[in-house]
Amino acid sequence: MFRHYRVRHLRCRQGPLKALMAMGVGLAMLLGGEQRALAAGPALSQQSIDRLQGLERELSVGHYQQVVDTARSRAASAGSGQGDQWARALYLQLAASAAQRLDQPGRAADLLYQARTIDTAPLAQRLQWLEQEARLRVRAGQLEQAAALFDRWQGQTTPAVEDLWLGARIHARLQQWDEALRWISLARERDSTPDSDQLALAASVYQQTGQFEAASSVVEAQLDQDDSDPARWQQAAALYQRIGQPGRAAALWEAGWQRGILKGEEALLTRAKLHMAGDTPARAAEMLSQALENGELKDSDAHRRLLARAWAQARDHQKALQAWQAVAERTDEAHDWYMLGDLAYGWGIWEQAEQGFARARARGGDNPGQLLLMEGVAAYEQGRLDQAEEVFRQARAFGDSADQAGQWLALIDNDRMQPDRPS
Repeated sequence: MFRHYRVRHLRCRQGPLKALMAMGVGLAMLLGGEQRALAAGPALSQQSIDRLQGLERELSVGHYQQVVDTARSRAASAGSGQGDQWARALYLQLAASAAQRLDQPGRAADLLYQARTIDTAPLAQRLQWLEQEARLRVRAGQLEQAAALFDRWQGQTTPAVEDLWLGARIHARLQQWDEALRWISLARERDSTPDSDQLALAASVYQQTGQFEAASSVVEAQLDQDDSDPARWQQAAALYQRIGQPGRAAALWEAGWQRGILKGEEALLTRAKLHMAGDTPARAAEMLSQALENGELKDSDAHRRLLARAWAQARDHQKALQAWQAVAERTDEAHDWYMLGDLAYGWGIWEQAEQGFARARARGGDNPGQLLLMEGVAAYEQGRLDQAEEVFRQARAFGDSADQAGQWLALIDNDRMQPDRPS
């Protein structure tokens, strides 16, 4: 009688995972192979040893279905003694190995589940079967079962780094983001050089769990590995905007533009908008002006408005007013005339303010009473009291401006009583 029986260990092999193919994931398959491992279970009868060795020979020559059928039959008829139950577990392991070679991962996983529920099997062996079952559940597309098994496995032992990444990917595929984050944290604690796919997974999980700073740092790490993908630059810039660092987003985009990775009209517009958001609007205005002049950017109303907003944000009074004047004359739209008037009003450029509000009102602009009020103020500030009075009288006819118009009219009457005030 042998006190121990050496069984064929189920060795890791690479294979595709259909359920995660869209995510570019390959999965190790642990069943099948020739490496032997010591299984320190109860003593087996000579008959059990002979039968197990016979099934191993059948497995090695490719009689997989025969091994499945025979091993399952012998497992079902095993006695209740400790040695018999240990033999039953080993029969189930062999059946699982054969089922896996038949490309039946779900069936193989079910057989390993039966094997690991046999208490007679050593704990170390049952943990190994748990790991193998988890991988097979993934291969079979049974992700919820796989996720639960991975969690249990991680709680009982220390999975390899690649298995930690796989655990994170499974939970992410199930949109179990908090659990995915836990696995990502475990993986990154032990893996200082994750590959591009692993970094992409980490970035996705960080975004889904609201950890945008961590996500942005991961995306930058991806750029350090490979900066040729424009989508990564876009993702990094968007993340910095999300966490309230528009300046950093603008600098990152500028770097991608200068390297020739980000290019084209849309990238140029994004570049300008990021500079505007990142407190460098003059830079945005300069690049927009140049692009419009050399034809790199289509000379459209929208692009001209963007240029005008950039100069206004840069507080370049002359260029901003010139730009809005050009836009308003080009489009002759109430909104554009209003923008000219409002900007000039804020800077005390009263002639252009009056013109802008008057033209906006003539083009049917919203809130005509308020437009009249501001037009009247602009006329008043230029010392043209008669013109201002006429405008305020018109404004008094509108409910939302009547009170203020009355106050301005009273002010004009008072001014006229002052001998040094022009009328």
